[in-house]
Amino acid sequence: MLLTGMYCTKSFADVSYADLFLDRRGYKPVEDTWLDKSFAARFAREKGFPDNQLYKEWCINTFKNGEQIYEAYKEIAFYIDYRAEALKTDYWQTPFETRQSRQGDCEDSVFLFFSKLSELDIDGDIIWGWVVDGSSSITFAHVWYQLFDKRGSPYIVEGFSKDWNGIIPLETITGLEERVPTLMLSHGQVNHVVDEMIPIPDYGHGQEAAECSEDAQFRWSAYFSNTSTIKEIFHKLHDMFIRYREQMHNYCLSGAKESLSR
Repeated sequence: MLLTGMYCTKSFADVSYADLFLDRRGYKPVEDTWLDKSFAARFAREKGFPDNQLYKEWCINTFKNGEQIYEAYKEIAFYIDYRAEALKTDYWQTPFETRQSRQGDCEDSVFLFFSKLSELDIDGDIIWGWVVDGSSSITFAHVWYQLFDKRGSPYIVEGFSKDWNGIIPLETITGLEERVPTLMLSHGQVNHVVDEMIPIPDYGHGQEAAECSEDAQFRWSAYFSNTSTIKEIFHKLHDMFIRYREQMHNYCLSGAKESLSR
């Protein structure tokens, strides 16, 4: 998603939240294993992801399914680079496409993070909304993942930093910025909501996106009565997940054919 200044003339379309704020607002609960960020990023490119056993243990101790959360965070922090989209494009890559290109924007990192955890019982949400910087009043559209620890305390997950600082207690940044949600989907409902909009051959077509907002069984929250924005988000989710499932289906088929040919 494009980052644009609502209250100032300067545009931030070419930088991520990590570029703007994580050096000052990132959270490091343990010591660094890698002292040089550029070396860690290069290592991730050439040899695979860097590792941080202390950070991994912190994730395990802090979150349910902490080991899987650690692996998912490591991928969005070190493996992909931020790439702004062309103006008026707002194309949502599938996790498959993001892994192939090794780049993306805020939605792409969130969907990649979610894809690593989609089958698990995670206490978290995907949130579309706005970030308002407290010191400059810079305001920009953003998508982020909200994660809850074992005690129910909220954390914000941000990618692209090439550092172990992107899982941030919400309370540590509350006085520095305001996060204004437009739409929030709970982790466990993302696939379910999308399934309801995807045509299913055995049962016919699912519900339209506009109907989902009126169904009590869907646990999601719209914070503004902007029906067109909410509907657009659901349609983009619908399109992205259809492409992702087709890509994974084809990938599995090609893998099976490869195995048979050996």
